[in-house]
Amino acid sequence: MNQRHPPRARRLGPRPLAALVTLGVLVLAGPARAWDAHGHRLITLLALDRLALDLPEFLRDPQVRAMIAENSNEPDRWRSVRQGHLMHLNGPDHYLDVEDLGHYGLTLRDIPPLRYEFVSLMAITREKLGSEFKGRPINAARDIAKTAQWPGFVAHAIAENYGKLTASFKTLRILETLDDPDRDHQISAQRGNIAAIIGVLSHFVGDTAQPLHTTRHHHGWVGDNPGNYTTRYSFHAYIDGTILDIHKLDYEAMREDPPHDAARLPRTRDVDPMNPWRAILDHVQRSHEQVVPLYELEKSGELVGDPGRELIMARLRDGASMLADLCNAAWEASDPTREDIDNFIKYDNFKPGFFVIAEPAGSP
Repeated sequence: MNQRHPPRARRLGPRPLAALVTLGVLVLAGPARAWDAHGHRLITLLALDRLALDLPEFLRDPQVRAMIAENSNEPDRWRSVRQGHLMHLNGPDHYLDVEDLGHYGLTLRDIPPLRYEFVSLMAITREKLGSEFKGRPINAARDIAKTAQWPGFVAHAIAENYGKLTASFKTLRILETLDDPDRDHQISAQRGNIAAIIGVLSHFVGDTAQPLHTTRHHHGWVGDNPGNYTTRYSFHAYIDGTILDIHKLDYEAMREDPPHDAARLPRTRDVDPMNPWRAILDHVQRSHEQVVPLYELEKSGELVGDPGRELIMARLRDGASMLADLCNAAWEASDPTREDIDNFIKYDNFKPGFFVIAEPAGSP
């Protein structure tokens, strides 16, 4: 839930991206903003409470839970490195400005599920319309990472990381089926991969649950404003973190006590384990529907009262529920076939004894 364009990004001025990339410059800004890290950790822990009991036991280990919650902030920390390739890749993965899809003749439901098909369609539409295109103009001097022209790719980031999680779950299950002590390090590595991927997936699911990550009005209302909503740029930061502090929303306040019996708890979203795209778009839509109510609560002053608390809690819980459902569905989709196991053995080309625990080469 970090700010889309943090103030420090502007201090680079109009330096061309090519200069940053060609010279390999890594411009280190100050520490990544962490004030809203609490919200991502909270969503992650609430989601882990809802995992089905047939998921791996290590996901219930307190240390692993803490690691996953910490990993949920990694995509925001990538922003602390002002490196052209990373900025270009990571920046638009945190949002989807639903209103801007209309400039390309699209609705939320029309978005191609494959990222590059989506990009290709938008580029063709922009070229075809020429001067009649009413979307965001391209400003190479200000947009050094070449990202501002796109409405965002958070839905694709969720789908892609879901696929990675499914693959890592499958690899873990294959390794556990092989039950080979010589492969224990592979199991440990795969568990680490899973903890990292769930954390990253949690970040993008959590970002989407914050309504301001689904709208062009992400840092205050822009353009025509018949509702006289706030135009404060700082409104985004206020929702990301300050409002959680005002309402004292932490894990103890929001955890279900006693926790749901996950063994009997059905998935609350209709997630197709083999194709979660529709459920992901539903997640975006649910959040986007709360954009105007959020601005209305700010305008009336009720955002700091019970109505505001209920809306923010509902958004946090929806993010947690969606993340849990995706994890449960990924586990369901990852059940390996005999062919999967045979192919893994064939292409892994594992040689017992290769990873001998010994001193590094050259040690005295």
